[in-house]
Amino acid sequence: MLKVFIAEDEEIIRLSLRKQLAKLEKEGTVQFIGEASDGDMALSMMQELKPDLLLTDIRMPFMNGLDLARYAKEMLPWLHVIIISGYDDFAYSQEAIAIGVDSYITKPVTTIELIDAIKSSQKRIQQERERQNQPDQKNKLMHFEYYKEHFFHHLEKNGYDPSELIERQEKLNFNLLGQYLTVIYIKLPQQHLNEQSYQHLVLRLNEVFDSDKNVLPVVYDTLTIKCLVSGSSEGQSMDKAYYAADILKYELLSMEETAFVIAIGNTSNRLTELRNNLLLTQQFALESLEPFNGKIIQRADTLNVADAGFVLPDKTVINLNQQEFQVTELINTILQGLETENGFSSSSAYQTTQYLLKFLEKLNTNQGRKVLAEYQEADLVLISKTPSVFRLLLEVLLTAIKNGLKEKSYQKKEQEHPVVTAVYKEILENYSDPNLSLQVVADNAGVSQTYLSTLFSQSKGKNFIDALTEIRLDHAKELLRETDLLITAIAFEIGYNDPNYFSYLFKKKIGVSPKAFRNSQNK
Repeated sequence: MLKVFIAEDEEIIRLSLRKQLAKLEKEGTVQFIGEASDGDMALSMMQELKPDLLLTDIRMPFMNGLDLARYAKEMLPWLHVIIISGYDDFAYSQEAIAIGVDSYITKPVTTIELIDAIKSSQKRIQQERERQNQPDQKNKLMHFEYYKEHFFHHLEKNGYDPSELIERQEKLNFNLLGQYLTVIYIKLPQQHLNEQSYQHLVLRLNEVFDSDKNVLPVVYDTLTIKCLVSGSSEGQSMDKAYYAADILKYELLSMEETAFVIAIGNTSNRLTELRNNLLLTQQFALESLEPFNGKIIQRADTLNVADAGFVLPDKTVINLNQQEFQVTELINTILQGLETENGFSSSSAYQTTQYLLKFLEKLNTNQGRKVLAEYQEADLVLISKTPSVFRLLLEVLLTAIKNGLKEKSYQKKEQEHPVVTAVYKEILENYSDPNLSLQVVADNAGVSQTYLSTLFSQSKGKNFIDALTEIRLDHAKELLRETDLLITAIAFEIGYNDPNYFSYLFKKKIGVSPKAFRNSQNK
């Protein structure tokens, strides 16, 4: 079923389009999921609702329909677009073709024209899926998947020199050079993802990310998905990672897979750190598997410490992001990992010391600050050359880290993420503002829209749009019970510029029309 979203600033036309879509809804071929009166709000809502098809006007406030189509297709690669415009302009239609719009219809739109355009989009989607399932194309995609598996396997086992990674970026169709890289790791329980599901997911992710050189996913038949994300800045890479994780989550849920964990690692612009980040993210995901709750988690969010572990020369993963570790056992593990064919590696011991000091500094506790003040650079170099003294230093540093993690964990326990708390307060105070959107509150909170969407839905159990709608309709019910305000006035009072849309939404969510609700309360 095709999920359809409408972006149109004229109320009468939106109402007309909804009525025309209702006929297709009865046939079970489409589902109307939402609408917006301007491009900016439409983009925020589409981020949450993830439609398959966008019906949009060209001339709208804040963001025109062509820009909306361009940005929306970047955000939702599977999206198809039908332009509905009052302007039969050659320049507009040419730009629409360049963007990849399916159809360009001029107003007034007849039901036959709209149905034909929607069926045309459905046919395109079907043809693309059939093309992917052609034996030759399918074999080509599966061979590419195996190549990606080999790439990730070698990266984990031995790593690559920067020059080797750069040589592979063209064949991988992925941007590595001069980029900030973020790792995503997804694990499902062993009883999930059979061969049919595996192949479906491979083909679907290829369809979604094939043209995106900043996302490189690979699906394993061992019920694992790994993904590299690149961006020109640290913030852009992390934002893209949340965007990719959000889509991966959506695809798994659409397959009725609800048990999985999506872990997002740290971001680095050093190719030499890529293997380390991949192994640490994988370890972090495996330690977070119980329960398989379908959440997106980020290592840097766990205790607000940007780094959570390191990999020793012998490939042993050390994860400090849990206060349960035993100091003596961890010391032995680290010392064993520093033993090479040539004996104790003092250079690796020094690097380990630097990491532990950096981690302790980020914890920012009283005990940690006292420990940091005791050691000078020259002392650390000398200590790292003497295994017995190095062991004593490890005991001091790891004990301070363990105590610091306990302190941070106690402070954070049962606390809602402060960004979500601030955003929910803003919704409660400003729900009557018709321009309130996910983008607006994300900008006010100083975070990206994708990151906020993930945080909010996981914390509140509902997405931003559903939370805003629930608050607005709760207030509408209160006004219907306790006042004689006209239904049109109530719509404006709670933040809807279109009374018809308010009535439609109220009936859809509450089960009866506003008028029927008021009558039932007055009996």
